[in-house]
Amino acid sequence: MEKTINTILERVERVERELEELKIELLKLQAEQLPAEEVDEETLKAFEKDLNDMIEGRVETISGDEAVKMLSELLGED
Repeated sequence: MEKTINTILERVERVERELEELKIELLKLQAEQLPAEEVDEETLKAFEKDLNDMIEGRVETISGDEAVKMLSELLGED
């Protein structure tokens, strides 16, 4: 019985991972459909500074899972 439960739980986890991967793929496809925007030089420099701050650990960042959750909420995919 315990072996059956573990097998089912493993399958559920595998399906959950696959669903997360599909959700990310869908978000990427939706992002690709958005119109391109022009970025001015000042904004680009600010972005590069922020990126360097994140890489060097000077600012707090979020995990990929947290980002997916936030994007899903913004898109109304709760």
